[in-house]
Amino acid sequence: MTNNYYKVIIELNPHLLSEAKQLDEQVNNNTINNQLLLFGCVAGVKGNISIRDMYNDAGAYVLHENKMKDDAPVVQKLREQGCIILGRTNLSEWAYGFTENAPSGFSAVGGQCLHPDDIHEDVSGSSSGSAAGIKLHLFTFSLGTETQGSLLSPAINVRNVCALKPSLGTWPKQDIIPINYDQDSCGPLTRCIKDVELLHRIVSGIKEDNNNYHRSLRVGYLGQSQDGIVLFQALSSLLPLTTLINLNSDLSLAQPIASVLNPTSSCSATFQDFLCYALSRDIPSYLSNHSSYYSHQTLSSIIEWNSSHSQYIPYGQSLFIRAIESPITQEAYNEYKKTIQESFQSLVNYLKSTYSLDCLVTIGNDDIFAGTTICGIPRANLTLDYYNPEHRQINVVVIGFSHGDDLLLLRFLQRLEKANLQVGKIDTRTLFQKYIQYPIRSVYNHGCSIL
Repeated sequence: MTNNYYKVIIELNPHLLSEAKQLDEQVNNNTINNQLLLFGCVAGVKGNISIRDMYNDAGAYVLHENKMKDDAPVVQKLREQGCIILGRTNLSEWAYGFTENAPSGFSAVGGQCLHPDDIHEDVSGSSSGSAAGIKLHLFTFSLGTETQGSLLSPAINVRNVCALKPSLGTWPKQDIIPINYDQDSCGPLTRCIKDVELLHRIVSGIKEDNNNYHRSLRVGYLGQSQDGIVLFQALSSLLPLTTLINLNSDLSLAQPIASVLNPTSSCSATFQDFLCYALSRDIPSYLSNHSSYYSHQTLSSIIEWNSSHSQYIPYGQSLFIRAIESPITQEAYNEYKKTIQESFQSLVNYLKSTYSLDCLVTIGNDDIFAGTTICGIPRANLTLDYYNPEHRQINVVVIGFSHGDDLLLLRFLQRLEKANLQVGKIDTRTLFQKYIQYPIRSVYNHGCSIL
């Protein structure tokens, strides 16, 4: 009933029960491989990632024709660690690269994904079902994808969901329907930061660095949320090896930040121009290289099919049409990309030279630096909630300065999460951390068998 109402899952794994029985048999026969870090965990996988014997249609009926023969490499890595795939999660159709007019979380195949706390609230996207399913406890963790904000934005809007947009290229993106290969990343959504780190290690293959674990950090923060700033300052004394620096009074930051957030002031292309150029280049390339999509391998073919099946496109297909009718040149595309990269690097250089910072934090409910995905650097989020008359929740987003800063960001957020617990956090989350550390004991011996 939960999924029928909230529309989180658009397709169940047809082998779910048989795979679960195999794990239960291993438990009963005491033949478990104790080296499997995700044994007994159940994952939701965004509906634009290939899973064997399931569709990969990005929520669009035009691609709903043949099931996949193989798992995407990122799914293989989860299975190798004993994870069971529950199914494909709902998403903003074509990862929100299809139309400007649809609400977040809507796809023709999956319907409208709803916010778990308030059905009238925006669930955000495009990894809508992956975030909502965490909040609804439908799976242990999930996978989403991001071109510009699609991992962190739903995690922030749903609240109490953590997400990491990894450094570009550290997570495999083969067999994932693209929007822009220059930006796209797959990433995890979980209930706590420690689990984000574990999944990042499993998928990226990065090794433990004990020196980095105990490294002192200098973190600058910005935000218009007065409650958030007060809370952040209150937590500062509880953060080991961390120096917090308030950047809100530095007027010199206004121009470099504006250059990152509004690159159109110095280049001819807009973000939508940039997006449409990429999807007109990368979607046909992907479809033509996968035999399962033999019926439609160009945007023109997809647009034509949609036009003759208008019941499946209630919000139109404006971005696809724009991509083929008003494309920008490769030079304009490269100019936009270069402008943001140079603007962000200028901001980083200022923060490093003036404050010797390791990373930047924004406090509030918006992922304002989502555009930095073009730079390939990581971002991650955490919800802080605490005792106060309004029970307000404060979202923080931490932004890395360099490719490979993923663990540095997660170290800081782990310290912040622990400090938040110390000051009276109302913890409504399940203890996935226990599942990860002691998967057999937690999942099976505490009455949580998959079956």
